[in-house]
Amino acid sequence: MALPGFDAERRTDRLTSTVGPEEDRFVAWNAALRASAGGRESAFVDLDAVDHNLRLVGSQLGSKFALRLCDKSLPSLPLLEYMMLAAGTNRIMAFSEEMVRELLVRWESDVDILLGRPASVEALARTFATLDELGSEPNHAGTVRWLVDTPERMRQYAAFAAERGEAISVSVEIDVGLHRGGARDADQLRAMLRTIAESGFLRFTGFMGYEGHVPFVPLDRGTPAAEFEAVQRRYAEFVRVGREAHPALFEGPLVYNSGGSRTYHSYTDDLDTPVNDVAMGSVFFYPSNFHNLPEVGLRTATFFATPVLRRLDPAETYPDAEFLPGLARGQADFAVWYVMVSGGFPGDRHHPKGLIPSPTSTGDPTRIVNMMPNQGRWLGARDVPLDVGDFIFYQPWEADAVRWLAYLDVFRGGQLLDQWKTSQPGTRLT
Repeated sequence: MALPGFDAERRTDRLTSTVGPEEDRFVAWNAALRASAGGRESAFVDLDAVDHNLRLVGSQLGSKFALRLCDKSLPSLPLLEYMMLAAGTNRIMAFSEEMVRELLVRWESDVDILLGRPASVEALARTFATLDELGSEPNHAGTVRWLVDTPERMRQYAAFAAERGEAISVSVEIDVGLHRGGARDADQLRAMLRTIAESGFLRFTGFMGYEGHVPFVPLDRGTPAAEFEAVQRRYAEFVRVGREAHPALFEGPLVYNSGGSRTYHSYTDDLDTPVNDVAMGSVFFYPSNFHNLPEVGLRTATFFATPVLRRLDPAETYPDAEFLPGLARGQADFAVWYVMVSGGFPGDRHHPKGLIPSPTSTGDPTRIVNMMPNQGRWLGARDVPLDVGDFIFYQPWEADAVRWLAYLDVFRGGQLLDQWKTSQPGTRLT
């Protein structure tokens, strides 16, 4: 199926999926996993919740802003395809060299890719080389909006493009307050734009100015709302400086990207800003580290699940077999070991309620302990509704945690419909 065009109308308002009560979802998922995926770990996505979140976000994001999906937080090509078609966008923000290759091989120039972090000229060269080997003609790597953060890197890009004799699209990273990278001032911006103007092989496509610091402004430094307004003024000043220095570069339509899952709701139609493109990803999965977002209607769309391998009653532990049974006489939660197929996941145990860690563990919930897939254990009372073969569910801390497993199970209406491959990090040398 063809992707939406670059200027396609957003269609998140057409999504109609509903999400049931939380407890009902887990009951349905447990039954479906037992029937179709018994005995194995699962990272899964609930498309009903994804649709719900797409519709909600689409209703909050101003109509003058294009929606760009972040592949880092949605690390699966089939998932991205589903969401692009559902939302009416072909815009992706890519963060890994391997994902750029996958996107280009799958959709060639039909997908609009903006880098979310700068790529070295070596990564640029490897991407071109991969598509050369695949016989891509023209080489679609030139259509990517490669993010460039310094005058030196821009000169390296210009030299590479001249050597190939082929146009390369570039977007300039600007520092609007995060201080993580990009042009810090007018002089650095002018230097990068000058290289573009003089190269003959670099095609200027706009700016990227990430403002991820805004929600975390210290109380003694102001407020997030005030800093957000300051970000828009800084962004506008970079646009003004660039346009005055090199007006010819600014004649065509440009992408001015910013935003993220924690700030998208502030990009409303009455906002005075040059930004016209807002990228986000985690908000559509709503992992636990994003539960402080101001929108309370979002629903978690992804979980890990692992089956119970053994139920050991009474719970005992080496070297004192009476230690846990002794504790259980005063607190029923220490009565039974529920032994999992896996050791754990990068997330919080979410369902069922009533399980507790071993009293001999570190007790630090922020520390990842025994993540190897080798029989992790939880303690619980005898009336915890958990039998051998039932699943224990974890809510990921971050959306990109689903790449912990190679495949993403796909649910709709409580039923397991499909498996989608996740995009694993790491680049194979060509």
